[in-house]
Amino acid sequence: MRIAVVPGDGIGKEVIPATLPALTLLNEALGLGLSYEVFDWGADRWLGTGVGLPPGALDELARDYGAVFLGALGDPRIPDMAHGRDILLGLRRGLDLYVNHRPIELKHGVIDLYRENTQGLYAGVGGSVGRHGAATVAIDECVYTRETVEKFVRSCLTRLRAAGRRKVTLVHKSNAVPHTGRLWQQVFRHEAEAFPELEASEEYVDSFCYHLVRDPKPYEGVLAPNLFGDIISDIGAALMGGLGLASSASICPETGFALCEPVHGSAPDIAGKGTANPYAASMSLALLLDHAGHEDAGRLLRTCTADVARGEAATPDLGGTGTTRQFMAEVTALIERRLTTAGAAPRP
Repeated sequence: MRIAVVPGDGIGKEVIPATLPALTLLNEALGLGLSYEVFDWGADRWLGTGVGLPPGALDELARDYGAVFLGALGDPRIPDMAHGRDILLGLRRGLDLYVNHRPIELKHGVIDLYRENTQGLYAGVGGSVGRHGAATVAIDECVYTRETVEKFVRSCLTRLRAAGRRKVTLVHKSNAVPHTGRLWQQVFRHEAEAFPELEASEEYVDSFCYHLVRDPKPYEGVLAPNLFGDIISDIGAALMGGLGLASSASICPETGFALCEPVHGSAPDIAGKGTANPYAASMSLALLLDHAGHEDAGRLLRTCTADVARGEAATPDLGGTGTTRQFMAEVTALIERRLTTAGAAPRP
């Protein structure tokens, strides 16, 4: 598999490069057959050329690559995030990455949150009318097709069953948003019949968020439309300890293509200081390895990252004194020690 690496903006240009030595070590030691190429898509290129996602980029990715490893997008010089929408939404929609997996890692276990990633209120349907530069009427349409909801729900239920999950919860708001809400309910109830191993339930999004904060232990798998999933993922990150810990993978099950990225933003206020937390980037890389069929490598990266995060080499937000590069250097060194102990030392 070839991986397209896009560091992006702000701290993305720090945390993504910091993880690559760990990827190289795992690749060489375990013979994973991976390679990567770095692309300069981001604010600097946009400001210089007006180009976010270059012409032909989607075709090239679909033809020559199996995954994108993406950093954060966002730059104060582009306040409307035009380049971010062009790149990130362009990748999601253009490659049909409609399944967004955002694991919520908690002390009692992991909640697998799945967010539909291409439609809903993020479909880009709507407009505004105004005078003298001020909007007087603004409309954003929530659009869902039965085909997308069906394939999303079916894929997520399949993944949850394969992971040994026992419960799944659909989050919606059909009482106030009846048309798309009832579509989700209908599809979920029908598809769940084929998965008797999973105990299926439903909750309104406001009630769900309340219960998630008060006691997340009852939840194992969660399915949500685009906007609700976006909000829930940030609540989940807060329960984990912060956005610097949250990873994600956006997937097209039909093609197998994946886009893996940390959930945090570009954090321009700390960019360049060397203190950005690479935990989420490393965990996103572990998701990429899982998706590529290298679960043992993903598990090793995940456990080593978590172990280092509890020590002195962790970044200050985790209570340590390390820099971004020191954190990941310690992760890489720990991987090498465990590989050596297991008899899988790096190849000369």
